[in-house]
Amino acid sequence: MGFRTKLMLSYIFLIVLITGSFYFYIGHVLQKEMIEESRANLANQAQLARLLVISNNGVQPPQQLAETVGTVIKARVTLIAPNGTVIGDSDVGKARLGQLENHLQRPEVQDAIKNGTGSALRYSDTLRISMLYLAMSYGSGTPEGVIRLAMPLEYLASTRSTLHGVVGGAALVTVLIALLFSGILSNLTSRPLRDMAEAAASIGQGGRGARIKVTSRDEIGKLAGVMNEMSERIEEQVQRLSAEKQRLDTILSSMGEGIMVTAPDGVITLVNPAFRRLFSISGDVEGKKLVEISRHPDLLEAFKELGKPDVDELLREISIQPNDCTLFTHWVPLNVSGVRQGIVAVFHDISDLKKVENMRRDFVANVSHELRTPVTIIKGYAETLLDGALESDPVRARRFVEIIASHSERLTNLINDILTLSHLETKEALMELFPLDVHGTISKACMLLRESADQKRILIVNESDGCKLPRVLADQGRLEQVLVNLLENAIKYTPENGTVRLFTEDIGEFVRVSVADTGIGIPFKDLSRIFERFYRVDEARTREQGGTGLGLAIVKHIVQLHGGDVSVSSEAGHGSLFSFTLRKA
Repeated sequence: MGFRTKLMLSYIFLIVLITGSFYFYIGHVLQKEMIEESRANLANQAQLARLLVISNNGVQPPQQLAETVGTVIKARVTLIAPNGTVIGDSDVGKARLGQLENHLQRPEVQDAIKNGTGSALRYSDTLRISMLYLAMSYGSGTPEGVIRLAMPLEYLASTRSTLHGVVGGAALVTVLIALLFSGILSNLTSRPLRDMAEAAASIGQGGRGARIKVTSRDEIGKLAGVMNEMSERIEEQVQRLSAEKQRLDTILSSMGEGIMVTAPDGVITLVNPAFRRLFSISGDVEGKKLVEISRHPDLLEAFKELGKPDVDELLREISIQPNDCTLFTHWVPLNVSGVRQGIVAVFHDISDLKKVENMRRDFVANVSHELRTPVTIIKGYAETLLDGALESDPVRARRFVEIIASHSERLTNLINDILTLSHLETKEALMELFPLDVHGTISKACMLLRESADQKRILIVNESDGCKLPRVLADQGRLEQVLVNLLENAIKYTPENGTVRLFTEDIGEFVRVSVADTGIGIPFKDLSRIFERFYRVDEARTREQGGTGLGLAIVKHIVQLHGGDVSVSSEAGHGSLFSFTLRKA
């Protein structure tokens, strides 16, 4: 007998054993439960019958009473006297009552007389069927009699037969199913080579944890052991490669430079988030050609040029107009074992470097221009004085010296402003912030510029006097410099008989300080650039007023170093409003 047959027979034997045990157990338990349930129902009916008998009070004869109660509760009712004589029975006529045996020795009657209730399950000689009896005594004090209810158990036999048929059918079906599955299971169990083939296929598809259970030490067992070792080595290699890939993905994702890898035909195989950000690309780009995601001529030209066999490296600078972005690109071929497999391009965003370079160039040009004018004037008048004007025309010479002194002062102011701005832009520029009352600094700035305002008959109104505001965190000297610069500008560009107002506001975490004038105002097109270095709305008028073009740039840097913001609102011909914020102490 083969292993498959033995396994199949063992399955069948186990199923038959379990099914047979279940069959007999269910039959026994069900019959017991049904009898107990019938006894409980019969007890409830007996209680009802007892109440009916007690409430009768001898109105009806015992036989008639038994028949009436039996009709009501639909059960056999027997009334028994205390001496055991049957005085009424719903299923036996009055003529036959005398033929019935004395019921005093019946166990249910004995229990009812002694305990008030009794029950028994036995064969009835009168009706010649198995019956369930339940008896109760009635009467106050000494029992006046016993009422007994009887229920035939024929329906239990019918129910048990039905159950046996159902369980037997289920057992037969179970055995048939067991035959089918035992054949299938034995076939699977007897073929360990099939497990090996499945495990090998899983390993080949990259599945992890694929192992073959070694159940023997023969050639099949040895083969299974070898395949398990091979599976472990492959998993280690896959995990190492996966870790390397994750590390590479993390590096590419965290790089600020854009990375693009393409196949030789221009199909993109890899890009990092920085590349998507630079070219404003959303969605999948892998699998698309370079020309589909960008039609920038410099980009396509660089790709085509690197495709030439004699080009091993390419450096290009391209500009992306929509984002106003300048990119420095580095193109190299991707060679594997000496065969070109694609192209790798790195995109460096040098927009900020370009802006810094342009700002430096503009700054040098502006400084050179600003310095050239006073130096040229000073040199010209000094040469005129040296040529004899000093002795020949003292009055004229004095005027020349005043001009030289004026431009020297302008030159000094310009150099001081440049040094101040340069210091503020360095990392070492730190503010000594202390809690202070902003009203005192505003009053001091107003006092310093009162004389200049009076010369133009300009009224300075300090509306912050009397206002209760919390103290602010500020550098006393730098805050005074901001207020003086703003007040100087307001006085310079306000005509005679004008007004300059200073007021403060509490705006949550900050205090806003504002300087408003009734001056010439600023055109809308110049508002966005008003805080740039050397930017002037009217260059001729600014130079005439002695301005350096750096005052507002200095104001902006000082306020930002305090952690606040500076803003301006103006309309040409209707004055200007400059405001800045300071953090509360």
